Amino acid sequence: MIRAYAAHEPGGELKPFEYDPGVLGEEEVEINVEYCGICHSDMSMLDNEWGLTQYPFIPGHEVVGTVAALGEKVTTLQVGQRVGLGDRLIS
Repeated sequence: MIRAYAAHEPGGELKPFEYDPGVLGEEEVEINVEYCGICHSDMSMLDNEWGLTQYPFIPGHEVVGTVAALGEKVTTLQVGQRVGLGDRLIS
C-alpha cells in the first residue's frame, strides 16, 4: 500500500491518501521514500496550469530512498540500496 499526500482538485489541500499500485512490473523498482522534493512543476501540476493533471494528484517526483523490491528483470540494483529518482512525474 502506498501512503502519500494528495490533492483531489486543482489547488486543493494535500491530505493523507492511500492506494494499491498493484503487482510490481518485471522492470520496475519499489522505493521506500525517505525524502521528497517539491519543485515549481509540482505546483503547476497541483493547480492544473497545463490542463493535464489527473486527480487525486500526489506531488513530488524527486525522491531519495532505499530499494524495497525489484522486478524480476532488474539486474543493476539490490534491495536495501540507496537510490534517487528525479525528472519524471510518477502517477
